[in-house]
Amino acid sequence: MSSDEPVKPDIPIPELESLFDTSIRVFLEKGIKAATMKDVSEAVGVSLAALEGRFTSKQGLVVAALSWYYLKYSQQMQSVMALHSDIYSAMQAAFMEFTELCCDEIKAEKGLFWLTLIDLGYVDKELWEQFQGLQFNWEDQIRDKLVQCQNELKDPGEIELLTGYFMLIFEGLYEMVKFGMPEEKIFKLIEVSLEALGSRMKTGGR
Repeated sequence: MSSDEPVKPDIPIPELESLFDTSIRVFLEKGIKAATMKDVSEAVGVSLAALEGRFTSKQGLVVAALSWYYLKYSQQMQSVMALHSDIYSAMQAAFMEFTELCCDEIKAEKGLFWLTLIDLGYVDKELWEQFQGLQFNWEDQIRDKLVQCQNELKDPGEIELLTGYFMLIFEGLYEMVKFGMPEEKIFKLIEVSLEALGSRMKTGGR
């Protein structure tokens, strides 16, 4: 499997996600350079032949995991934003949905590995390029929604500024959940963060 191929659904989704979770833990414990596919196969509990039959290389496995986690969140955010016709409601719903997804991962005793994979990408050029492509995809989704709702903004020229601001909020929400901030407090902070958008809307938001 080449590194740019989508993850094929030939492994049940819960098992696939468990495989990715365990793999990333191995990379964190041993280091991305030192860890081997044999280390991963032993931790996951499958034969090396079976693992390499699905992911032809360690790099291919890491790229597949990055794509899985990133698309899992971004596709959900896109669906949520599409349900709302105004930009304030769309971003409010997206931030709350993202927070709930992250909290559900923690409650299920799964790892939040999105930024961990990004960190791993710093030492691997191909992985970093893959991450940048996914990052641009998520930014495009937010930008497209802002463009769709640009008549609501006082200054449509601030669309790029708001796109970057919203990406920053998503990253901040992720970190707050990861470090155990109560969900209710995060929701209040989302409302505070949205004040910057409301102040740039003709209606004031809400």
